Amino acid sequence: MVADGQLLEEQQIVADISGVNFDPEAPLLEVDDLHVEFRLREGVVHANNGVSYTLNKGETLAIVGESGSGKTVSAQAVMGIIDTPPGYITKGAARFRGVDLFTLDEEERRAIRGERIAMIFQDALTALNPVFPVGWQIAEMFRSHRGTSRAEARKYAIELLERVRIPGAKERVDSYPHEFSGGMRQRAMIAMALALGPEVLIADEPTTALDVTVQAQIMELLDSLQGETGMGLILITHDLAVIAEVADRAMVMYAGEAFESGTIDEIFESPANPYTLGLMESIATPEQKGGRLIPIEGSPPDLRNIPRGCPFHPRCRFRQEICVEEEPALRELGGGRASKCHFAEEVVKLDRS
Repeated sequence: MVADGQLLEEQQIVADISGVNFDPEAPLLEVDDLHVEFRLREGVVHANNGVSYTLNKGETLAIVGESGSGKTVSAQAVMGIIDTPPGYITKGAARFRGVDLFTLDEEERRAIRGERIAMIFQDALTALNPVFPVGWQIAEMFRSHRGTSRAEARKYAIELLERVRIPGAKERVDSYPHEFSGGMRQRAMIAMALALGPEVLIADEPTTALDVTVQAQIMELLDSLQGETGMGLILITHDLAVIAEVADRAMVMYAGEAFESGTIDEIFESPANPYTLGLMESIATPEQKGGRLIPIEGSPPDLRNIPRGCPFHPRCRFRQEICVEEEPALRELGGGRASKCHFAEEVVKLDRS
């Protein structure tokens, strides 16, 4: 952002990506064998260890897992916002419409951010600049990327605030972030992300710190906006319950890699991995009627020293000797479903009643 508020046309982001040949027939986004590490004094943190997924037009993919599982880092790698040093992408590709984003120069990446791929960050209060009105910050997207005049950019900002259902948008456009509730700030962040009409929207924990009612409103809003635009949506969350009604598919992450992937119905009705099963058993449901939740024992591993064998084996109640000695592969189970477990077929058949 521009600290002193001078004309942003003087600092327009060059959005010329005419030399990049996107394939309109290719998937919106393909992440292939992504490895990201952070080289710290305390050791090397292996944040992503072979993450792969595909996102198609109009599809919602949920990336689920506990804090520290590598969900956000994988999104930051796609966006090109990992600080180097200490973070390094050591292997893999992230292809948008067939073009590997990791091969583009910084000017081309900046042109794609916001225009083609946008991200809603986890903490709306810290993501918004407290010293500028919310509408000014949204309008800046148009001024910096499109060279739009101040008056026209303000008009677009009001339209976007109305689109994300902020009451009295014409009056609230000049309000500051601290004058918005948590839910309204999150809506403002969504408006900012949608400003340039991206084809891919990444929402990182979009309902964190919001009450249940507001969570439902935000998820319904994202679902509605996706229906209007046909954009691909990636929802990053630690809470499976949040994405139950809106996601098409889910990828469950643990220790920096995918442990299970499949449709939402498959994940919820018959988990194929003990870790996914543990997440499901820790969700409060109406059917439980006050019944006891079953937490996953222990803590996620230190990504500087990931356990030998299956990374989940120290916490897994189904572990056997092979789990301690041999790391399982992420195996296809049929129908596009996959699980990183030696005993995936047996886990699927477990009676969860």
